[in-house]
Amino acid sequence: MILEIIHTEHGYINRLLKVLQQKLESIKNGQSVDYSLIKDIVDYLHNYAQCCHHPKEDILYHYYQSHYAKNDDMKSLEQEHQELAQLTSEFAETVDMILMDAVIPLDVFAEKLNTFVTRQKAHLEFEEKQVFPLIRRHFTAQDWVAVSAEYQGEYSDPLFGDQVSDRYLKLSKRLLV
Repeated sequence: MILEIIHTEHGYINRLLKVLQQKLESIKNGQSVDYSLIKDIVDYLHNYAQCCHHPKEDILYHYYQSHYAKNDDMKSLEQEHQELAQLTSEFAETVDMILMDAVIPLDVFAEKLNTFVTRQKAHLEFEEKQVFPLIRRHFTAQDWVAVSAEYQGEYSDPLFGDQVSDRYLKLSKRLLV
């Protein structure tokens, strides 16, 4: 079922956010940080969310909106996905600048990293604790069939899928630690 796939993906995203949180703690403790690893995480989150994760969620939200919503219960979620995409792009640019030896004060970077992780976690928590229970409460078996039929995408996850992309090998090995 599509909701279980999304829930599993949230688990993967939380694992990546935990690594970013560890990097933030390293910065606060004056330890060195592997910025290329941060870049890999942010790139993965941006690319996978845009092409695969958020479109699945949007199918659910649109279906719910058109069949059950009162007062646009979930209308803001699509906008939130756009805002998160923008935040991710901006943070990715900051990481790229650092990797190109631009001088960005560590406290500025740490604040951007903290904002990025905090916003991502809050979004996931809102979906898991507010949105998904609402969908589960209202959807019938026919609704799940209709939503599943609407989702045509079969995309192999380049990090957590059966075959890890060369692009994410280093990150995959880091996650095994």
